[in-house]
Amino acid sequence: MESWKELTVLYRACTPADVKVLRELQGVMSKVRAEQGLFVSWGGYNSEARKEAKDAFFTIRLWDQGNILHEIFKYYEKFDDELKAELPLKRIWGLVVEE
Repeated sequence: MESWKELTVLYRACTPADVKVLRELQGVMSKVRAEQGLFVSWGGYNSEARKEAKDAFFTIRLWDQGNILHEIFKYYEKFDDELKAELPLKRIWGLVVEE
């Protein structure tokens, strides 16, 4: 069996992902011998899933909507034109009003 270095799971629900889905990812990672996993959930994670993910800190990362948006904004300028066409964004500058 071929081993994979990384495995990513996208969980599309708008509700927090629970520990069951995290454990399923761990099982698949073990089966394919993936060294790292990225579990992406737009709806975030419940407390039990977050607690268990802390124990697997070196092998599994959790990304919620904040992480996704941060990475998109951070690397958007490096995206190729085809991807930018699929996700058209425009930088907007605003004046910071000091208090």
